[in-house]
Amino acid sequence: MNATRDQHRADQIFTEALDRPPAGRTAFIESVCGDDDDLRSEVLELLQHYSSAEDALTRTRTTHRISGRPDIDRVDLQDGGERTIGTCKLDGRLEDDELFERWATLGSEDRPPAVLWLARQRLAVDNARRVALLAERMLRLEHAGLPRILDAGTVDLGRGPEAFFLTERVEGDSLSDNAATSNAELRRLVTKLLPVCDALQELHFQGLLHGRVTLDGIIATDDGSFRLIEPGLLASLAHAVPDSAAAEHLTSFKGAPERPVLSLSSLDARVDVFDIGVILKTWCGDLSGPLPDRLRDIADRATKHDRQNRFRGAGEIVDAIQPLLEPSGSQNDRGSMGQSRLTPLTVSIMVAVAVAAGFTLGAFLL
Repeated sequence: MNATRDQHRADQIFTEALDRPPAGRTAFIESVCGDDDDLRSEVLELLQHYSSAEDALTRTRTTHRISGRPDIDRVDLQDGGERTIGTCKLDGRLEDDELFERWATLGSEDRPPAVLWLARQRLAVDNARRVALLAERMLRLEHAGLPRILDAGTVDLGRGPEAFFLTERVEGDSLSDNAATSNAELRRLVTKLLPVCDALQELHFQGLLHGRVTLDGIIATDDGSFRLIEPGLLASLAHAVPDSAAAEHLTSFKGAPERPVLSLSSLDARVDVFDIGVILKTWCGDLSGPLPDRLRDIADRATKHDRQNRFRGAGEIVDAIQPLLEPSGSQNDRGSMGQSRLTPLTVSIMVAVAVAAGFTLGAFLL
């Protein structure tokens, strides 16, 4: 917990330092961090990474270079310092994901199977710089429910600078959009959904949102767990470049009613909350009973038209659902210890003991 707070503090100081002229940034960091050597080192490291990216953008308008071409089945990623990030041996082009062109890549000794995402949007220098900052932020994301980002930045494949993301490849089957056939199946589905909500909460804690939480964006892996296909790349790119095609795609996407009418900066975790509510409603279908009824109540709150009345983040949905999945009666047992477990015989014995104790005490005082 402390490490997370320190990271947030480092990000805040780093952002404030960027608002100052380059010559005064180090002195500002020194004055703010004071005697906290760990915090100072973290902020200076962020500044060093940014400076490298900024230098590369000034020269080439991109943070990385890709040699080779996707149509000849391999590309080499290099950063601005000519360091080779790794060779992506492509395993065929995947279906485009609205803004992104996608290629599957094969695993190697130093890199797991991945997906290379290229955004079809030419970026101006300032926008490319924002993407470079976004890349630094997203590379630090780490959660079991989120596909890991292996590399990110901007490249030029002849169309001008565009964003790229290299993400862990999640294998498995897409979830069905059918209702659960029984309360037992509904319980299993919702139990597996909670880690996905927890992963979304990690994004929300980092000030990010996913933006497109749908059943076809969640995968059932070989071990039976649920994972997101990607960690909100469209929303992250749209947040970095509010006037980009990514922002248009995000705000026009089906779901929460505020998408097409609010500015991107006004969208928050409650967009993802809405999407989770839609999934819960779909799974509940026409089932009856305490579990589906309570889940519908949660889904109704999650999909309120006025987002002020929704849960504030996916973590609150987890808190609301978790008690419903506990063994029947466990809550009552914990909440009424000393009452629900007292039989009439037990009560009679306790009363008799109390009376006897009172009589003995009275005789002693006399």
